[in-house]
Amino acid sequence: MKPATTEVFDIQYKKLNAEQKKAVDTVDGPMIVIAGPGTGKTSILTLRIANILKKTDTAPENILALTFTESGVHSMRRKLVDIIGAAGYRIPIHTFHSFCNEVIKNFPQEFPRIIGAQHVTDLDQINILENLITETKLTALKPYGDPLYYLKSVLSFIKELKREDVSAKEYLKYIKTFEKDLEGLDDVRHTKGAYKGEIKAKYKPAFRKIENSKEFVLLYEKYEEALEQQRLYDFEDMIVEVLRALRENKNLLLELQETYQYILADEHQDANRGQNKLLELLSGFHQNPNLFVVGDEKQAIFRFQGATLENFLYFKKRFPEAEVVTLVKNYRSTQGILDVSHELMSKNPVSEIARPRLESSESKAVANMFVWECETPEQEAAFIAEHIQAKIKKGEPAEHVAVLFRDNKSSAEISRIFDAFGLPHVIHTDIDVFADEYVQKLFFVLRAVNDFGNEYLLSPVLFVDIFKLNHLDVYKVLQRRKQSHR
Repeated sequence: MKPATTEVFDIQYKKLNAEQKKAVDTVDGPMIVIAGPGTGKTSILTLRIANILKKTDTAPENILALTFTESGVHSMRRKLVDIIGAAGYRIPIHTFHSFCNEVIKNFPQEFPRIIGAQHVTDLDQINILENLITETKLTALKPYGDPLYYLKSVLSFIKELKREDVSAKEYLKYIKTFEKDLEGLDDVRHTKGAYKGEIKAKYKPAFRKIENSKEFVLLYEKYEEALEQQRLYDFEDMIVEVLRALRENKNLLLELQETYQYILADEHQDANRGQNKLLELLSGFHQNPNLFVVGDEKQAIFRFQGATLENFLYFKKRFPEAEVVTLVKNYRSTQGILDVSHELMSKNPVSEIARPRLESSESKAVANMFVWECETPEQEAAFIAEHIQAKIKKGEPAEHVAVLFRDNKSSAEISRIFDAFGLPHVIHTDIDVFADEYVQKLFFVLRAVNDFGNEYLLSPVLFVDIFKLNHLDVYKVLQRRKQSHR
């Protein structure tokens, strides 16, 4: 690093506590940092990258940093540039998916399945599965009253298995093993009486699940075939295809292993099995690779990606000699908030890596807090409204009260209840309402109504799902209309 950037590094390094310095100083070998919220984990990761450049002759391009969101990428890049200057722009910083996309782009010959294909939309996925379920002879997954009842469940499970790097063939093998073990039980069937030879009632749900799973595998295989035939790929395929290529092509694997000599993964608690396998392959050149992961097993929020505590613990099991550093000094919250959150988390089953109580860097006192459990979102919103109403009656200014909710969709119920209680309120969000798909559909309709008779504006409206028009029928009508103009 240049003298100016070394000075910035030294200033920030001096502010670190002992545990943070250990995470930054131990640049070689595998390391896991268990970092609770507000403990400076992203700062540690960026300072560690700067220290690698300072202590070794590694080029910026040979350091790979991975995280889970684009905002995480931008935050890491900004902090890194502040520390090491322009060299920060040369460090490859990616989400797992953008990294895989980069590999596919740089080695197109290894990915004939994806190169030239189009990314499948949610609507395409549903249409493909709808056609497959309709055309495939099924029993368990196509109930008579509602043949498409399991469509969304099937699609969700396909995505889950892809995230866990499990193909249809592998899943079928698991099902057959499970079926064989189940059939091997001594008491699975009646040995006498009127039901001799039949499966006992307590085992019937397990056998039904096996039949469901076999039909699911059939749909999974047909779904993959349909994507390939239509030159489509889905979001999960990027990681799946890169894993396949790295396993099959040792030269490609070696080239990437030689390129990325230091690998760092932020928010590792959100990693799923496929992402862990990617880390393992990329760092597999050495028995104890320069692989650094930082995260908090209590904050695994990306459950939809397949993230579980099991995946977080995977790193320690895979590299038993890895250094483990726990950051406990919190620089964001007061001790009261940390104590309450710790008490709540301690009610959950204890994990194999137990995070100790966080310690606040603040000495500021806070008011007492309480936790109230409600059975439904409506009850919760009503309780909050009553609590706020009581505070306002006691003289607390309404502008001093704030309500935090987990996701934007929760705001609708809270707002409705607040209106019922006569509580004036404003909702703050960074979501662009005009980008919402339902608002877009409304715009299609309003534009067509505003310019009545304009067939170019009318055509998109006919495909809007709220009208439930058959797409093939709409296409035929539009074609007939087009022919009549000739």
